[in-house]
Amino acid sequence: MTSLTAKHEPPDRKSRTVLLAVGAAVVVAVIVVVVAASGGSTGADGTPVAEPPEAAASGPPAPTTEFAFFDGSSGSLASYAGRPLVVNFWASWCPSCVAELTAAFVPVQERFGDDVAFLGLNIQDERSKALALVEETGALFDLAEDPQGILYTELGGLGMPFTVLVSADGEILEQHNGPLTEGQLTDLLTENFGV
Repeated sequence: MTSLTAKHEPPDRKSRTVLLAVGAAVVVAVIVVVVAASGGSTGADGTPVAEPPEAAASGPPAPTTEFAFFDGSSGSLASYAGRPLVVNFWASWCPSCVAELTAAFVPVQERFGDDVAFLGLNIQDERSKALALVEETGALFDLAEDPQGILYTELGGLGMPFTVLVSADGEILEQHNGPLTEGQLTDLLTENFGV
């Protein structure tokens, strides 16, 4: 009678060497795939190689529209070239703007004003009421007017208050519609300007 079970012969030395080589190749291929999927690259020996840091993201250029400071002089966002800039649109008729100005912008400007320029642009407001609010809050940063909301519209404002961060190179980095807390504003400065 013939046995139905096949006899299993152990592989010879040559076959074992081929199997080991194929296994090693599979392991190296898996490592390369895992490293590539994680965004890294490998050297000739299969070890991970550090990638150079990515360049900082840049945004569209800030508009060059001129505005009038409360002292009567004129300027534009380009006047701040070479220094990071925070632009905040506010009005005395906007309760959120008043709260944000007092609770966030005044203390953050006091803390970071040596490294970052701050510009408050009053929009569609009565000048006397705007000046009274400035006096009340003690805001010491640059204050100007955008009476018809031209610059506000050019920068993409959709609500009030509206804040825009501009790089030292004059590029728009961040736009925020709505009120910010002191912590949120601080985080934005840290993320965008590294202060």
